Parts: sequence; C-alpha cells; structure tokens
Amino acid sequence: MGNGARRVWITGLGLVTPIGNGLDAFWAGLQRGVSPVKRIDRFDPTTFRSQVAAQVDDFEPLDHMDARAARQLDRFSQFALAAGRMAVEDAGLRMGGRGAPRADRVGVYVGSALGGIAYAESQHERYMERGIRSVAPNLALAVFGGAAPANLGIALGLHGPILSNANSCAAGAVALGEAFHLIRDGRADAALAGGVEVPLSPLAFGAFDIIRALSAGHNDTPGTAARPFDAERDGFVMGEGAALLVLEEAESAERRGATPYAELRGYAATSDAHHMVQPRPDGKQAARAARLALADGRVRASEIDYVNAHASSTPLGDIAEAAAIRMALAERATTVPVSGTKACYGHPLGASGAIEAAICSLALSRGWAPGTVNLDVPDAAALERLPGLTGHPIEGPFRACLSTSFGFGGLNAALAFARVR
Repeated sequence: MGNGARRVWITGLGLVTPIGNGLDAFWAGLQRGVSPVKRIDRFDPTTFRSQVAAQVDDFEPLDHMDARAARQLDRFSQFALAAGRMAVEDAGLRMGGRGAPRADRVGVYVGSALGGIAYAESQHERYMERGIRSVAPNLALAVFGGAAPANLGIALGLHGPILSNANSCAAGAVALGEAFHLIRDGRADAALAGGVEVPLSPLAFGAFDIIRALSAGHNDTPGTAARPFDAERDGFVMGEGAALLVLEEAESAERRGATPYAELRGYAATSDAHHMVQPRPDGKQAARAARLALADGRVRASEIDYVNAHASSTPLGDIAEAAAIRMALAERATTVPVSGTKACYGHPLGASGAIEAAICSLALSRGWAPGTVNLDVPDAAALERLPGLTGHPIEGPFRACLSTSFGFGGLNAALAFARVR
C-alpha cells in the first residue's frame, strides 16, 4: 500500500475480446490457449503485407443496450458500454443502492490509442462518395477519445471525473493507474477504468502495415502469427477489444460485501524520449517504470510471482522489454515466471494493458495464469535475460504480479497487483 493511503480493490471485470465476451467466456478462451487470429474479413486485405487480425466476431450490441443506443453509438462506444456494464454487474455494484458509492464519487477513465477512427473512416468514405449530407449526424460525437467514457458515464448516471487518454498501447494501463491514484488519494471512492480499441479498418490497419510494424510472414497460418518472445516473431497482430475494471476503495467495498479479485497496489509511467517507433534498446526507462510501480505499492521484487509482459511480438520490442524486466527485478528475474499473452487475443493497442490487468487479477484470485502461446523456440537473448519465460500455463498461488505496457513514442507504464489476504 503506497504511502499509507487508502487501499484499492478490483471488484469487477468486463471484457469484450476475440476469445469471448464476458468473464466466463474470456477465462475459457485463456484456458484453451488457442490463438483466434485469422485472415481479415472486415475488408479486403490483399493489398497489405499483413492480412491477419484478431477480430471480435460474436459481439451483439443488443445484448448490452437497447436498440436506440445501439443505433446512436459507434462500435467504440458500444464496446465501452458493454464492458462497463458487465464489470458493474460482476462487481455486484448497484448504483444508488445500499452501500454503493455516491454517483459523484465514481469516475470513468478509459484509454484508447485511436478512439473512433474506424467509424470516422467509414463516414469519410460516404462523404467522398455522396457529400456531406450523407454523413451520419453523430460523427462529431463519436470520433473523439472521450466519447466512450462519456457515453458510459451518461448511461450509468455517474458524476465523477470522466477522463480519456491516447497514450498509444500503454493507454489502458495509464487509465487504470490514474484512476487508482484518484481513489487512493481520496478524490473518488470508485471508478470504471481500462481500455477500448476498435482499429480494424483499412486506413488504420494500413497505417501500421506501411511502417512494417505488423506480422506479415504468417498470412497462410494466421494462428501462428502472434508469437511473443519467439525467435520467429516478425511483428504484432492487430486486434480489437475492451476491458473495463471496477476499482473501489477497499474499506467501503468490504462493507458492502464485495469479493475482490485483487488489490491494485502500484502504478508508474515514464518516457524513453528516444524514438517514435523503436523502444530504447537498453530498456532503462521501461525498467524505471516497473521499479517505480513496485515502490509506489511497497511491493518487493522478491514478492513478484508472475509477470505479464507487454510482449507485442516485435523483434526490437520484446528484447528491450526482456532487458527492462531483468533490470527492474534484478535477481528475481532469473526465476520468476513470465508470459506474453497477446497470442490469445491479438494486440488491441490501447485496450491491451487493461486486458492484461484483468489477467493478473484473475491469476491472483484463481491461482492460474496463461503461458505464452506460440512460443516454440524462445529468442535466445530474451531467454538469457528471463529464464522463466514459458509457453505453458503457470500454476499459483501468486502473492503479487507485475504488468508492463509500452506505446509508440516511448510511453511506458507498469502496474503492480497483490492478492487480497
């Protein structure tokens, strides 16, 4: 617990992912350990180097909202509303009910690298074909990053702070960390926090493809394309998804009878100040983020029993991260189990850190964590730094977990979690 301040529990999880929507389906997908990556069918990918992605194919908006809301909201806000409502239901949190925090003391913090860009792209196509009168009237209300948390706040009647951030692939972790500090410091009693991303449109996808960030060597075997820390990795596999977590001040959550998954103990963010695409090779600033997160939560490196690595499957990124984790955890890095889980759901950019926070929370409460799917031949440099890299599921119990997230521009974030005793 950082600085003697209030403790923060994670009491609810809401997930929209390529391996399943809702906690039970997501957990079952993790345990199957089969990558959902396939050839893109949202648009014709034949002109791109990479032609695979992790799509959410079974999302039905009407399962989570009425027909009017489904018509008015784009997929970005639909994902947020669905994940948020699932998280609140999972937490058993009835806004306005007995023991629930006041609506003006509940915030919504959501990270997203690209926000409603896919919807904007589709509307731009209509504009180019038929002019401005063909554009949907909700366009201006849908494309900005704050649309998702704002719509969620409206739907749930929440009057606390609404905050969005666009810190690339660290955005979901940053949203969780900032909401955590808000509650710990006494400025709110609860929050819905996490990440939402819906980037699977031709221009958004192509923007990453043209800079050769995406995997292009496994188009014929899509299920093998995402391969964190593997010697044959050649880029990340874009995905879509959402994860929102209910964070609550521990004493009030305990009074209302909540059952926590985990305690969020520490958070920190740093900047490489090095390059817009390439991570700092020595991992120094990424390591500093991890060390600061542990210090923020008064968690010792020796207590970390599992590391969920960002592990995007990029040749440079995975090696820099291995160096960072080794630097941050020192001797503990030679034995601690480490896995990168993005082969299970792709890389949904700003949502990834929030999905991985959910995995850490479940690992602490259920004593099981997924291994690194498609880790056939571990990269020698990564394995040298992290001997605990594994392709097999990891059995607990776990005392504490570390999750790392990194984004374009050298944006680093780390979260430290602990089991609630």
